[in-house]
Amino acid sequence: MTKLLAGGVFILILIVLTHASPSSYFKVLIREIDNPSGTLLDGTPCSPFGFVGYGCNTYLSGGVAVGSELSPTADKIALNSHGETKISNLNLILADPKDNEVTEFTGFNVSLKLTTVDGSVIDQYDFRVDTTDSQGVYVYTSKRQGTLATTISIAWATNIPEASLTTSTPVYTGSTPTPGPTTTAPKLPSDCDEVKNKTSGIQTIYPDGLNPVDVYCEQTTNGAYTVIQSRGTSTNITFDIPYSNYSDWFGEPGIGKNFWMGLDNMNSLSNNGKVYSLQIDICCGTQLRGKQIYHGFKVDTKANLYKLTATADLPGIGLDYSSTFKDIGAPFSTEATYSKPKSKGWWYGSCGNNLNGFLYPSDNANCTVE
Repeated sequence: MTKLLAGGVFILILIVLTHASPSSYFKVLIREIDNPSGTLLDGTPCSPFGFVGYGCNTYLSGGVAVGSELSPTADKIALNSHGETKISNLNLILADPKDNEVTEFTGFNVSLKLTTVDGSVIDQYDFRVDTTDSQGVYVYTSKRQGTLATTISIAWATNIPEASLTTSTPVYTGSTPTPGPTTTAPKLPSDCDEVKNKTSGIQTIYPDGLNPVDVYCEQTTNGAYTVIQSRGTSTNITFDIPYSNYSDWFGEPGIGKNFWMGLDNMNSLSNNGKVYSLQIDICCGTQLRGKQIYHGFKVDTKANLYKLTATADLPGIGLDYSSTFKDIGAPFSTEATYSKPKSKGWWYGSCGNNLNGFLYPSDNANCTVE
């Protein structure tokens, strides 16, 4: 319908009624599943060799639904056979057999169970993705009580129309179109400076702009600190893991907890256009025993071995200490690539530092350095 208004301006309103086509489809691609601890849901290791990074041989069951009814289409599909803790490049496609009954796309539901060959449960994923985008990528993190969380990365694609009766309301003056207003999704916080809640505590950030990770945020009058690594007295989180596991986050964020943000997250965070300073606090219990600051902190890409870049506030000590080389400028290594006892994962240049190394307990809470 058109109306003639004063000044020769035409208002054109286009109404499009949506309907399901026999060729309608909705599909989900399972891209990656990560079980960094290699344990079952109750924390039991899948293998007696979990201490060297051998995890679970995983089977997947369940399905996806774009409508209200979910029909399982996968039944104990084998995902790996060599105990990998991170199962990448799966490229397993799941479809909704009733997708041609859906006329409007408002999101979808996922229900998947991970088990071992004998049926022991590794994890259960039940979540919904609310979206009208015809394609995208989503990462879901499942926090398991008493053991490390697992994550699943998926992608989806559909040609089902989004839930809207109108596609647009263009305004024409003569023959020159004037676009109407557009909306932009809010930017996800990449660090603790960008989170809305400005109180210290655990917050969710998105270092790469897409994938969530929980970190401890320390909000001060001098600015916001994003805690990328911490050590505590807990023994249920080990830093004695394979090199590849250091790429992703593990542990539990919080004061006095064992936590590692992940090298890939550190790379995304430190190369997002902002300039970051790294502060290392050395504590004994609640006592601060030392502090070191490094400016221009950056972690390189995986292809460049996550090389560390920074400038020391006080030269010649800490990460800037040099025996033959310095930790600054060194690639990230583990005991497998840097043969020293109890080395764990670190930027080994000077051999004089390792905040992920063996944790020696204090003697009767005595914080005196002897």
